[in-house]
Amino acid sequence: MEYLLDRDKIDQFIYKNGKYTFRRRSVTYVLPLPTREPERAKFERGYSAITGGVIRKVNGKNVHVESNDDIIEDIVASGKFQDEESKTLFTHFLKDQVKELKEGKITSLSQLERIPLTDNVKEQKGEIDLIHFFFDTFIRDNAEQIKEILQHHDDSDLITEILDLSVSDSAKQKKSSNYYHCLFPELKEQFIRDLENLAKNPSFLVGNLSMLFVHYTFVAMSQLILQTNKVTAFNQDELQPVYYILQWEKAAKWRDSYRYGNKMLLNEIDGFFAHEHALNILGMNTFSKENNQFYHDLKEKLREAGPEAEKQFIESIYSWLSEVYQVNTNIDVEKYTENKTLDVAFQDIIAAIRKGVSNEVNSRYYKAFEAIISKFFRKHGGSLGTILSLSQEQLLLLVAVSITKDRIELKQLWEELEKRGVWLDHHSKEEVVKVLDKLNYMEKKSDSGDAQYVKTIL
Repeated sequence: MEYLLDRDKIDQFIYKNGKYTFRRRSVTYVLPLPTREPERAKFERGYSAITGGVIRKVNGKNVHVESNDDIIEDIVASGKFQDEESKTLFTHFLKDQVKELKEGKITSLSQLERIPLTDNVKEQKGEIDLIHFFFDTFIRDNAEQIKEILQHHDDSDLITEILDLSVSDSAKQKKSSNYYHCLFPELKEQFIRDLENLAKNPSFLVGNLSMLFVHYTFVAMSQLILQTNKVTAFNQDELQPVYYILQWEKAAKWRDSYRYGNKMLLNEIDGFFAHEHALNILGMNTFSKENNQFYHDLKEKLREAGPEAEKQFIESIYSWLSEVYQVNTNIDVEKYTENKTLDVAFQDIIAAIRKGVSNEVNSRYYKAFEAIISKFFRKHGGSLGTILSLSQEQLLLLVAVSITKDRIELKQLWEELEKRGVWLDHHSKEEVVKVLDKLNYMEKKSDSGDAQYVKTIL
């Protein structure tokens, strides 16, 4: 077998109207971030539109759900009414209910499934991308298990049953395509355990499911950025610390939440789009038919194939850089030498591509990630800018899913939060204790206070 880049496939990928283009998403999907501003999700309904789409996908339905005036007219037309007045009252009732669903006002899981995507057709693309990312990362391989957890708490109500009458066969999803790949299996298992724990309290589940979904979406995206930038040192089993501050705390430059929170993440995503293009180029090779291969996956395959295979692939990368990339972009590239390692070759192709990606693409990609932070995790830190933060509601949700027994030791709570991608410095930890104590969730083992416990919230 030859261990080369597949030039024919790459040519079909990079050329559009005879011109080199920095495309992505042919054999590898990285992040659910649009590079066109109109397609960026604005989260006008919070995260409930994304959650609703994920639940529909779990139940084998189309991610789109119809809830417009045409549906209301169809439902009313198929009904039988005593008189015109009762028909008018029923029509008003349906319109009010649909309006509340659009605004994300729900009281049951079945209603959550009926929350539609945004009315803006272009923005729907950004929402659908997030739905696919979440489903493929946390649910796809365990879809039946997730479906059982959610259906166990089926709480259909009158309005849901009425609206479901209008669902046509076309609304049922055909075979779901696999776009993204789960790169953090332990994080996925943690999500499933948290969902099971949350489902013990159905009313808490309904009120907090979207918050849980956006938290895990953001953690997966953040870790994907941090780990992909490590190239072949990608670690899928150990999360890199990302520090948060509590919404009511005062930010400061010396706090870990400033140095290793939002500032760190935005530095890491600067120029990240180059990975989207590079990974697709490298994934088009003669020895691997799998999609969504990252740098560490390719390195492992080449390690198994032996040093000659690795050397051949390294030479192929540099040949493509000089014969195709430099010729088409006029960007100087590094040349092959005998001492070049695979890690260096990956770094060289990333660096070359990074020089070619336009500022406009990088900026829009960056802002799509920033939009999630601004909507769900932002604390205004004055001159320090945006600080990654948790509200009291977000904190209590994470505490709630972290405790699977009657109580856990306080020191274990910090470990549990870190398993869920949240690190806190000692000042924030003190604030957490104050909040939990005020809400009567803290318990001391003795008067000396040697051991402190956190009681279950669920």
